[in-house]
Amino acid sequence: MRLTPMRALVAAGLTVGAIERIVVWHSGLGRLDGDEAVWGLMARHVLDGEFPAFFWGQAYGGTLETFLTAPALALFPSSVVALRTISVLLTLVAVYLVWRVGRRTIGEPAATAAAVLFWIWPSYSIWKSIRAHGFYGSGLVLCLLLLLLALRIAERRSRPDAVLLGLVLGVAGWQTGQIAPIAVGSLAWLVWRRPSCLRDLPYVLAAAVVGFAPWIVSNLRHDWWSFTFPPGGGTYPTRFRGFVDGTLPMQIGVRIPFSQTWIGGALVGGALLFAAYALFAWIGARRLKEPFGLLVVVAVVYPFVSALSTFTWLVDEPRYVYVLSPVLALLVGSLLTSWRRALVALAAATVISVTGLVTMGHSAQYRLRADGTYVPADFRPLVRALDRFGIDRVYADYWVAYRLTFETRERIIAAQSPQEVYRREGARKVIAVPTFLRYPPYDPIVRNSSRPGHVVLRGSADEANLDVDLLRRAGYRRSVAGRFVIWYLPERILR
Repeated sequence: MRLTPMRALVAAGLTVGAIERIVVWHSGLGRLDGDEAVWGLMARHVLDGEFPAFFWGQAYGGTLETFLTAPALALFPSSVVALRTISVLLTLVAVYLVWRVGRRTIGEPAATAAAVLFWIWPSYSIWKSIRAHGFYGSGLVLCLLLLLLALRIAERRSRPDAVLLGLVLGVAGWQTGQIAPIAVGSLAWLVWRRPSCLRDLPYVLAAAVVGFAPWIVSNLRHDWWSFTFPPGGGTYPTRFRGFVDGTLPMQIGVRIPFSQTWIGGALVGGALLFAAYALFAWIGARRLKEPFGLLVVVAVVYPFVSALSTFTWLVDEPRYVYVLSPVLALLVGSLLTSWRRALVALAAATVISVTGLVTMGHSAQYRLRADGTYVPADFRPLVRALDRFGIDRVYADYWVAYRLTFETRERIIAAQSPQEVYRREGARKVIAVPTFLRYPPYDPIVRNSSRPGHVVLRGSADEANLDVDLLRRAGYRRSVAGRFVIWYLPERILR
C-alpha cells in the first residue's frame, strides 16, 4: 500500500489522539470518580443477577454500557482499565461511523479528515471519552447510526433500514434523552427529503417499542417514575443562551470546560465562534437539499430542542452537547477537501485540544470535588487504616463512598452520607441519616453493623459538619490516613 499524504495524516492523527488520552488518563484529569465507581458497581451486580434499567438512584440514564462492561469486570474486578474499556471502544466505533456518515454527506477526503478530527478534538471530548460515565459513549454511536440510517433511507426507501431506524430510536430513547434533538432534526429532514418513508412508520414504531422496552418495563414496575424526578432550572431563553455562548463554545474548543475561560480571551474566542456561525450558515444555505443538509438541519435544530430540557441549565461543562460533537466534526471536516487543508486544520485542532486539556487540568473549578476538596487518587492509606481497625462498614461522602466500595470489591461497604444528620443508636453506635441515597441497599448493611465508621476528607465541609461531641461521647476515636479522617469505635469498648 502506497503511503500518501492523507494516509500519513490519518496515522499521525490516530497516534496523537491515543497519546492525548494516555496522558489525560495518567494525569489528575484521569482520576477515577464516584460516578464511574457507581457504574462499575452496577456492572459487577449485573454478574450477580441485578438488571437495572437506569443509573442507580434515578429514573433515567440507560444501562446498556453496564451490561457491556460486566464481562470485563468479571475478569478484572476492580480494574479501572476494564471499567473504561467500553467507553474507549465505543468512541473508536464512533470514529468509524463519522467516516461512514461523512462519505455520504461531505465526500472524500473530507470524510477521512472529519473522522480524524473527531478523534483528536476538542479537549472535552478527549476527557469524556475515557470516562465510564454510563451512556455517553453509546449516545455517540446511536446518534451516528441514526444519521447513517436517515441518509440510507433518503437514498433508497428500505423496510429493513426503517426497522433498524426504529430500533435505534428506541434504544437511544432508553439510554439518554440527549438524543432527542438529533432525532427531531434527522426525522424532519428525512420526511422532507423522502415523504414516502412515512409508509414504513408502523414498522418504525414497532421496532422503537422493542428498543424502548427496558424503559417501559421499569416504569410499569415503578409507577411511571421517569415522570416524577424534579426538574432542573433556568428558563428557556437562559438555557438557549447558555448553549450559544457557553456549552457550544466549549464543545468547539474555544472555551475551557469547568473554568469557562476563553482561549485567547473572550474577544478572540468570541470572534472565532462568530466566524464559525457565519461560515456554516453560508455553507448550509447553499447545500440544504443535498445529503449535507442533514448535518445543517440537525445543528440548527439542536439548540432549540435541547433548551426545552430543564437539565440543560448546567453550563460549566458541555455534557449536553457531547452527542452533537460528531456533527460538529463533520461540519468542520466539510472544508477539508485536500490533505494540505486537513494538515493545517488537524494541527490547529491539536493545539486547541492540548491547550484546553492543560488549562482544564490546572483549573480550580475542575478540581472542586467532594465539597471543595480534591479526592485523593490513592485510597490505599484509607483501606490499610480501616483494615488495621477492623472496620469494614463505614459512612462516607458520595465521591468517597462508591470509590471505596468499588476498589475493595465490596469487601468494605461504604454507605453514602453527606454527614448532615447524626443519630445515636444504642449505647455506642452512631449512624448517619442521609437525605439521598444512590444505592439504598448499602445503607442497612452499614447501619446494622456493630461498629460503623465515619470517613471524611481532611479540611472538607463534611469534616466541619461532623458532630464531634456526639462521636466522642459514644467512644469514637479519630485517626488520620493521608487525606482521609476516620472516626472509628475501638473493638475493646464493645467487650
